[in-house]
Amino acid sequence: MASGQRVGFLGLGLMGRGMAKNLATKGFQVTVWNRSRARATALEPLGVKVADTPAALMAEVDVACTCVATPAALEEVAAGKEGLLSAARRGQLWIDLSTIGPEQARSFEQRAAAVGVDFVEAPVTGSKTGAEKGTLLIMAGGSTAALSRAEPVFRAVGEKWIHCGQVGAGSQVKLAGNALIAAMLQAFGEGMLLAAKAEVDPARVLEVIQASGFRSPYFEFKGNALLRRDFETHFAIDLMHKDLGLFLDSAAALRVPTPTAAVVRQCYELARAAGKGEQDIGAVITVFEQLVGTEIRPKS
Repeated sequence: MASGQRVGFLGLGLMGRGMAKNLATKGFQVTVWNRSRARATALEPLGVKVADTPAALMAEVDVACTCVATPAALEEVAAGKEGLLSAARRGQLWIDLSTIGPEQARSFEQRAAAVGVDFVEAPVTGSKTGAEKGTLLIMAGGSTAALSRAEPVFRAVGEKWIHCGQVGAGSQVKLAGNALIAAMLQAFGEGMLLAAKAEVDPARVLEVIQASGFRSPYFEFKGNALLRRDFETHFAIDLMHKDLGLFLDSAAALRVPTPTAAVVRQCYELARAAGKGEQDIGAVITVFEQLVGTEIRPKS
C-alpha cells in the first residue's frame, strides 16, 4: 500500500483514467486534472479530488503523473499558463507516462531539475485493458534514485518496469516497440486480406500463424478482434501515427534509415484521410478492404 502518499494525475484519456483509478484504490491520496473536467469529476466517488489547473494540482501533491496524447499537450500542461512547473516545489517528483520523443523527454527533465523536481520518463504499453487492470509494462528512464522514488506508483499501475537507462532511453525503447507493432499489424492484416480475397478462410491463416514459430500474443489479440469485426479503441490510429512520426524524427536526427516505418506511417495517413483517426489501429486494414471490395471474415 502507498501509506497515503499524495499523488496527482493529469490526463484522463483511455490510459490515464485506468491508471488514476488504480492509484485511488491502492492507498494513494489522489488529485486529478483533465482538460475536459467531466472526466475528472467522474472519479470523485473514489475519493479523488479535482484540481482546477495543473498548477493547483502541483501545489497539493508530492508526486505528479502526466499522461497526455502529444508532446504539444504535455508542453501546455507542464509549462503553459498555470502549468504544473509554475507551482513546483523542490523535492517533488514528476513521472511522465506519455509517449513523447527522447529529446523532448530530456528537455522536460532539464526544466524540472531547474526548479528542484526529479523527473522520470515512464511510457507504458499494455493498452486500455492493462491500464484498467494495473498490468502495464513500464519503460523507465531516469536516475536510479528517481526511479526508486517512482516505484510505489509503478507498483500501482504496472506489472513490470524496466530501467532502460537515463531519461530519453525509455522513450527510445517505446517508439521502437510501437514501430514494431505497427509493422507487424500491417503485414498481418495484408496477409489476412489477401487470403480472404483468394477465398481462403482467414481464420485458418490465424490458426497456422499461432501454431508456428512466428506466433505472437499480439496476433492472437488483434487477429481474433479482426475476425469478430471488433474495432473497439484500445490504441487510436491518430496516436500511432503520432508515435511513428516521433520514431522517424529520431531516426532522421541520428541518420538511421528506417524505410519500413516510413511506409507503414503512410498506411496510417491513408486511414486518417478516410476519417478513421479515432478508431483502433486494428481498423487500418479496413481502408484496404474497401479498396479491394473484400472483408476479412471467417468462413464458418
